[in-house]
Amino acid sequence: MQPEPLRRPAPALDDGLCRPAICVPARQLLGTVCVLGGAPCPLIAAEEARVVLDRVKADPTAAIRLESDADAVPHYTRLGPAPADPEAVFNRKRDLDVLQRLGLAPGDTRRARYLYAALFAAIETPDGICAHDTPGWEGCPHARSGAYERVRARGWQGVVYARSAAERAAYRSRNAEQITDGERLFIRPHHLMCLSCWHNGGQGKGPRSNDTLYEVLQRVRRDPDVPITLVEGCCMACDCCDGFHPENGRCVHDGGLIRDYKKDLDVFQRLGLMPGATLPAREAFALLFERVPSTRDICGFGDGVLRSREWTICGGPDGSAGYARTRETGVF
Repeated sequence: MQPEPLRRPAPALDDGLCRPAICVPARQLLGTVCVLGGAPCPLIAAEEARVVLDRVKADPTAAIRLESDADAVPHYTRLGPAPADPEAVFNRKRDLDVLQRLGLAPGDTRRARYLYAALFAAIETPDGICAHDTPGWEGCPHARSGAYERVRARGWQGVVYARSAAERAAYRSRNAEQITDGERLFIRPHHLMCLSCWHNGGQGKGPRSNDTLYEVLQRVRRDPDVPITLVEGCCMACDCCDGFHPENGRCVHDGGLIRDYKKDLDVFQRLGLMPGATLPAREAFALLFERVPSTRDICGFGDGVLRSREWTICGGPDGSAGYARTRETGVF
């Protein structure tokens, strides 16, 4: 069976990481938390903080760009006779302190849930960033008030929208029905690898908490000729995930899981297909196992070298033994 032609293309959405919804100096990310905790933060006006907080409480996928003018300071030969502005100098240090803790650079953009989760993991208190004991560097009088720490104790869920267990269960139920009874399955190509890795030559058992790949496996084993349409980005197996935002179909896990977009495109290239291609399940898996001998090729990005958190390697740098076993045994 030849792959079906591409379906009608749709225009790209304008909410990608290169189109941030929010742009703030890095220090103000801390400030939004302090305002939420009840402190009158001098780094950001309460009404400005509320705009950010209201947005991320409604949309965990909102892209936030962290800014700093630290590297825009003129060369000393171009400085005038006026003394340095102490508050501006302090703010540049605050920006870079926050960025350094997060492992980011000025201009970096991340989705809201990822950013606040990373913030709370990296910064326990604003003391030492927003305030110091050094004369002339005392800084914010509220840095030791506990306002930030109170919010941090609640986790990112205290700031950013989190899916409820009831919502996720409802999406799982509906999704499982679609997978069981639908005329076709819509799956991102690297999820066929995830399914194979977890199946582990037949050792993987029972439903998975954050996706419906188990249900997909049951359907394709029952109906090996069910058509699978390969899609780019989040697919039907993602519907019940805690990191899936149904309002716009985006993922809010690390870096928007941009690495998974690369995995999808790498698999498409290996298979010689394009998004929208549709094949019977048995042919899709046969082609996958023929063209992709190891997860190292896709999930290890070919060389197994870990370059950053956003490009985390799944299945180990040398490849997943579970995928290798399923490749030998098949899924049918």
